[in-house]
Amino acid sequence: MKARHSPKSQKLVLLILPLLAVVMISGCTSTGGGATFGPGVVILNWEPTFSAVEEGDSVQFRLRMQNQGEVTATSVDPQIIGITPEDWQISTYSGGFLGSSELVPPDRFRNTEGQIRQDTYDAVAPDLPRGTTQTFTPQIRVYYHYRTTASKLVTLVNDQELKRLQDKGQTLSSKDTISSSGPLKVTVNAGKFIKAKEMGGVSRAFPISIEIQNVGGGVVSTRGASANDYQVGFNMPTTNSGRLNIGNCLTGGSSYAGSAVTLWKGQSATVTCTATISSSLLASEEVNMMIVLEYDYYIDASTSVTVTGNELGMF
Repeated sequence: MKARHSPKSQKLVLLILPLLAVVMISGCTSTGGGATFGPGVVILNWEPTFSAVEEGDSVQFRLRMQNQGEVTATSVDPQIIGITPEDWQISTYSGGFLGSSELVPPDRFRNTEGQIRQDTYDAVAPDLPRGTTQTFTPQIRVYYHYRTTASKLVTLVNDQELKRLQDKGQTLSSKDTISSSGPLKVTVNAGKFIKAKEMGGVSRAFPISIEIQNVGGGVVSTRGASANDYQVGFNMPTTNSGRLNIGNCLTGGSSYAGSAVTLWKGQSATVTCTATISSSLLASEEVNMMIVLEYDYYIDASTSVTVTGNELGMF
């Protein structure tokens, strides 16, 4: 026996189907935008208008990049490498760039994305011998200046407070290092807690290890053939009220004078400092350690264009 469907149920189905379609479409639609954080300046696109051309054809190289770190990128300077710009009649970029050499970072509070910059480079495919084909690989190298900041809460505790915590079955945990998004990452290792000096006792000294890692996929380097590679400016602002004094920092076995730290093979470095607690405390407290890195950096991207020599060529 066949089931009967009333006119009302058929109308209800017809009303529901469009609503389901709207729900399905809206569920597949991306909202777009928003704060996206990454390793500093990233190259979103580097591509030609045509991947295959004949000699003498006009072609345009298009660059799009974005600051996804947490500080403003300054002295942003893209340079074409991998080909000879004169052979391609490239003089400079044109359009898309309003003249600022800065890129503003994303805004976490307002949930806005980092600034995007677009550059275009007008070119003419070079001459080739008649009937030959050559694939060129133009690269873009983007130089910029950046800053990475990091902070670490270090817990100071005296013997009496530590004993009371242990008697209650409680422990002190270590806080993670907070490092701003960018090409370099900082990690501070200072243990779960630091035992402070007792009243009238001598100051206690202990080591603090600061690790710097290159996570941006690029190179720490200034622009130019005589660039100062792998060197990072390192600074530790004054800590809390003189309670925690940090000095005698060593890197690579030599005294650190506050000017630069050299990354091993451009990838990492470890700075070891001696910290001293110069006064006693009532129970426990947290001291915020601050670290600031200043450096120049570059990233690369490549594309390809195939050029064919035509019958009107000179060869």
